[in-house]
Amino acid sequence: MIYYIGLGINLFLLLILVTKKGKNLADNILAIWLFAIAVHTILYVINLQPANIDNIHWIMSVGSCFPLLHGPFLYLYTAASTNLLPSNKKKWWLHFLPALITVIYLMPIYLLSAEEKMEIYLNKGKGYETANTILLSTIHLSGLVYVIWSFILLRKHKKNIGEQFSYEERINLNWLRYLIYGLLVIWIIIIVFKKNSIIFGAGVVFVTLLGFLGIRQVGIFGKKQVFLAGDIEPKTPPFAKKEIAEPAPEEETATNLQKKKYANSGLTPEMAEDLHNRLKQVMAEEKSYTEPELSLVTLAARLNVHSNYLSQVINERENKNFFDYINTLRVEEFKKLISLPANSQFTIMSIAYECGFNSKSSFNKNFKKVTGQSPSEYMSQLSNQKG
Repeated sequence: MIYYIGLGINLFLLLILVTKKGKNLADNILAIWLFAIAVHTILYVINLQPANIDNIHWIMSVGSCFPLLHGPFLYLYTAASTNLLPSNKKKWWLHFLPALITVIYLMPIYLLSAEEKMEIYLNKGKGYETANTILLSTIHLSGLVYVIWSFILLRKHKKNIGEQFSYEERINLNWLRYLIYGLLVIWIIIIVFKKNSIIFGAGVVFVTLLGFLGIRQVGIFGKKQVFLAGDIEPKTPPFAKKEIAEPAPEEETATNLQKKKYANSGLTPEMAEDLHNRLKQVMAEEKSYTEPELSLVTLAARLNVHSNYLSQVINERENKNFFDYINTLRVEEFKKLISLPANSQFTIMSIAYECGFNSKSSFNKNFKKVTGQSPSEYMSQLSNQKG
């Protein structure tokens, strides 16, 4: 019964995705993945029926290669959601080669007559132990590799957020992290328990989790998918004659890696100094950091400069990424406002929102990161000083 419920949820989610307006690449990948999960579930339900000449072809079908599809789909969906998908579409299909090779390798079994397949089934695969071992090992390896790979993509995405955005809400993709954890649990069950009823039961829970998170999140079934906006730049940025260096994958905090990262940058020390001064002026006069959803691209457009150059200046002159730079200014603004007697009538969070924070968790996290104290500890210390 539980498998039918899972299949129903699966098809319902698929229907929502297919009829969704303004679908993006991530939506299309997820739709195909949900279809593959539905077919895999149907084949398993058929497999639960007593084997006979009429259904043995379904029981011993290409369904054996389906577990090799879920890892690649997880990777492609994660990559599309984080805007880290390779631009060369031919590379996407390479991830499905193990499944294709498996089908070709097992083709002699698929082409057997119903009577021959029944004999193999009744003898529990006797004579095909090697093929079964290779298939299971490939499935285990595929699952773990793609789960790890997906976590790496999320880590890169989090780093990109720090370089391009001043906030994390709605774009941190925590819901996707939960889905990857869910799939990791399923692969652990596959490796440890090796029992289809438990595996597919966990699969039903996974699809339910996908539906629950999907309906709640903007990214899956909502009207809008949030991507990083790194490819959106001012139409006529200055200093655009020279090639702009691509961001290095290493951490930018180390001076030597920063030099390597910006080795080919066209930004001269004089340009950097001028840009830094203009940045500080805008922050002091316009207080752009008080905008809750300020992005690097938006700020670069106001300064009429390429966002890569602005990022370089912030990294090198402030020794911070964009996220930390803006939130440090917000914390300093909060400390300034909270100390004014005229603001004693306002709550801590109302002042925090005024400074540009868009959630209590974000405020608490960044305040402690900047000051080493929680807001309550700081307020207590401030009260003692006034007393």
